[in-house]
Amino acid sequence: MFNNLTKKITDIFEKISHRSHLKEKKIKETLRKIKSALLDADVSLIIADMFLKKIKSKISEAYINKNFSPSQNLIKIVLRELTKIMGSKSHLFNFLLNQLTICTIIGQPGSGKTTSTAKLAHLLSKKYKKKILVVSIDIYRPAAILQLKRLIQKTKANFFQSNCNQKIIEIIKLAMLTAKKKKYDVLLIDTAGQIHTNYSKIKEIEKVQNYIKPHETLFVIDSMAGQDSVNAIKKFNKIFTLSGIILTKLDSDTRGGVALSVRALTKIPIKYIGVGEKIYDLQIFHPERIAKRILGMGDVLSLIDDIKNKIKDKELDLMKNTTKKGNTFNLNDFLVQIKQIKKIGGIESLIHKLPISIINNNSMLNNIDKESFIKIEAMIQSMTEKERKTPSIIKYSRKKRISKGSGITIQEINIYLKKFENMKNIIKNLNKNKKNKIFEKIKNYLIK
Repeated sequence: MFNNLTKKITDIFEKISHRSHLKEKKIKETLRKIKSALLDADVSLIIADMFLKKIKSKISEAYINKNFSPSQNLIKIVLRELTKIMGSKSHLFNFLLNQLTICTIIGQPGSGKTTSTAKLAHLLSKKYKKKILVVSIDIYRPAAILQLKRLIQKTKANFFQSNCNQKIIEIIKLAMLTAKKKKYDVLLIDTAGQIHTNYSKIKEIEKVQNYIKPHETLFVIDSMAGQDSVNAIKKFNKIFTLSGIILTKLDSDTRGGVALSVRALTKIPIKYIGVGEKIYDLQIFHPERIAKRILGMGDVLSLIDDIKNKIKDKELDLMKNTTKKGNTFNLNDFLVQIKQIKKIGGIESLIHKLPISIINNNSMLNNIDKESFIKIEAMIQSMTEKERKTPSIIKYSRKKRISKGSGITIQEINIYLKKFENMKNIIKNLNKNKKNKIFEKIKNYLIK
């Protein structure tokens, strides 16, 4: 998410971090580079210009804190303005009190609308403990109804069966009747994918909207579609009065600048972002968290949310126990942590949520990837229980046997055992270090 933009922005600030004073010429040069980085990330030119204009107006004595360096002051201003552009605060789902909340989900073909509907059902049922009913009115694609049904089976929500021989309004009436009768909290309606030039389908959905009068109308857009998405939102909003946006495929788009442009250009809030293919890979959109991630400050709160949402309670207890250990931390504990890191999206997802400064100062995080995790698992699983508990006994003859059992070289075994020792030191520091606020937040959650 925003990998290239984050790298460019952090490099820009790194080059001025050592300066005790920033002359006007240097500030102009820095802002020009920031604008270039934003445009490369597919941020709208209008938004990039507006953003820089606001930053320039804030760079005055009134906004400079003498306790910080010039670069730190500039970063604070950029963070504040980035957050404002994206909406300043999160916009949550609009639940009605003690009555059925109806939400229609609209989007263009291929935007990830059906998948997002299922992910939203999962999020609302898991996070808010709501009783959710989901129905598809995409009678033009039989596969869409089946796809949604199979996805909903992975959640705690229920699926209302529809078929292609029914009329859309008939499906809606039956689904609403069932939802009210069985006292569901939310009815999610997945509509057919449509483009704004298909007037017959647009009119059809418009009739549905007029009949059900939904409390939420969410529009799903593909972040990889770039600024074309903004035009689509504006056109659909004129017809349907959208209450929010779900921005999908943000994990796969190295640019993602549309996230910075949408709110300012359309005045419609981004409510959720899709960050992966799994059913739990839909997150509430937090503007400040995203702004911090873009500036290389990390997103520890989202990391903690991932741990809460993607790791089961029993597994979380195991992980907490390994985090409490210091000198007794062993290879069994290391294996537990690797398995849980894979569940929250892998090492890449973890690294992207940590501040750049921590990543740069930790050689282990810099030199480990998905393939390394697979090999480390194979190495540990080829060991005896005694070797896992007491790694110090693993000498050449044992390494030779482990190498044959795991299919990795003795040289790789040496490297991975060194990584284990590094992790052991991190765990020790996690329990001792009160100064590192990032690790303190994680520790406060994991160690209770």
